[in-house]
Amino acid sequence: MRVIRTVLVAGLLAGATMGVTTGTAAAYGQADGPLAQIEWSANCNNPAFPLCAPRDQGGVGLGGIWLWIEIDGGAGATSGDADVAGAQCGHEAGSAAAGSIRGEFPWWWSLTPQGEDVAGMTGFGGDTNGYYNVAVGPEVFSFPVTQGHYAGHPVPGVSLNLQIAP
Repeated sequence: MRVIRTVLVAGLLAGATMGVTTGTAAAYGQADGPLAQIEWSANCNNPAFPLCAPRDQGGVGLGGIWLWIEIDGGAGATSGDADVAGAQCGHEAGSAAAGSIRGEFPWWWSLTPQGEDVAGMTGFGGDTNGYYNVAVGPEVFSFPVTQGHYAGHPVPGVSLNLQIAP
């Protein structure tokens, strides 16, 4: 009888623990009212392509950036904070380095891009629903509001991928 009671109590405790764990995972993001999740990667490894030119020549340099962004603010919000996690990596000779990008950064909505038009790099012709502009440090990146996948490979060595999801 004691064995059955022990097994029953252990089963109830395990079930209760799973319920708490599942509830926490299912609630992720709900407290701050996310409007969108953005995943973006850009790799620039063709020095002949103008975008990959060194910064002092108007390009971004050789390397890549990978970001996950959650646009917070709830329904109807036109500005707020964005949770950002990602990394950047330089591929320049003598200065190759990687760095983490993490934190909360300001975002705002606009009808036209107010920073680097990320989807425009892929050949996307513009979003009539507007843009999420995210200031990540000194850089402002503009992402379309319209959900979907955007990708571009304008020349060998250059790859741009963007996903806008609810």
